[in-house]
Amino acid sequence: MKIRSQVGMVLNLDKCIGCHTCSVTCKNVWTGREGMEYAWFNNVETKPGIGYPKNWEDQDEWQGGWVRDVNGKIRPRLGSKMGVITKIFANPVVPQIDDYYEPFTFDYEHLHSAPEGKHIPTARPRSLIDG
Repeated sequence: MKIRSQVGMVLNLDKCIGCHTCSVTCKNVWTGREGMEYAWFNNVETKPGIGYPKNWEDQDEWQGGWVRDVNGKIRPRLGSKMGVITKIFANPVVPQIDDYYEPFTFDYEHLHSAPEGKHIPTARPRSLIDG
């Protein structure tokens, strides 16, 4: 079998216990760098819908998938083998932040440092983009 340039993972959801070991491992291996905060890996697609990120299945827009040339051979839509190798870790055709929605975390420090008061302190959401 001739190896093509794709990476994928298939999980049997009948055996899933919801521990997110697969998503945490994937995120730690592939996205341990700045600029990937919006890539959420514990997302499960449900259909019908536009997908995640928006219209992610649009192969023409994202240049994904395969095309058949005039000789009948298939090739990656990204280009030749060398073209795919040069783009495999830094693909220039990726969704922008507007195709997702803004990533956020919570201000947990406020829970620990809040003064004693009448009301229970809350962890307010904080943007990962602009703080």
